[in-house]
Amino acid sequence: MSWLQQLSCAWQKTQLQRPELASMFTTPLAEQWVAIDCEMTGLNPKKHHLLSVAAIHINGNTIDTSNGMHLVCRPPVMPDRDTIVIHGLRTADVEHGMSYDDMLALLLPFIGNRPIVGFCTQLDMAFLNPLVKRYMGTSLPNEVIDLRHLYSRRISGHTQGLSGQAQHLNRILAHYNIPELGAHDAYNDAVMTAMAFLHVR
Repeated sequence: MSWLQQLSCAWQKTQLQRPELASMFTTPLAEQWVAIDCEMTGLNPKKHHLLSVAAIHINGNTIDTSNGMHLVCRPPVMPDRDTIVIHGLRTADVEHGMSYDDMLALLLPFIGNRPIVGFCTQLDMAFLNPLVKRYMGTSLPNEVIDLRHLYSRRISGHTQGLSGQAQHLNRILAHYNIPELGAHDAYNDAVMTAMAFLHVR
């Protein structure tokens, strides 16, 4: 973590309204990450809503599939027919889901201080961070690693822009002969992201 990141993290900690989450601001252990994936009603954080989030620990070269979580939330607006065909979550699936606060009460301790690994993390963070900030007073302090950028650097040797292959998770999976578990399911996507990360890193 650079000194600038440390300074930002220290400032964020002063905004924390939930002391029980102070450990999120400590230095993470080496070789520990958490893979995360979210499903939303759409791609616009200003008008769409989070439906589910999945997270799974990566410890060294091991994905801890026995200790993952998949949390279904109840959004303020139910998903419509057009988006149900993408994420598969119907009104019947989410209307009894947990509140965003209840979801974060489970998710944030599970994330802890681990760096977050995801695919297209900018979008996931755009949905998660406003909820997190309302819940604990500040956004997530964790380092965020986007698999797309790691893969682009690996195959092209530079960091400018993204390769066409890196725009699609299934192309990265195919490159490493990783089996697809079924897309647009938050837990499956988190597991596949974790598997790809272990190859790319």
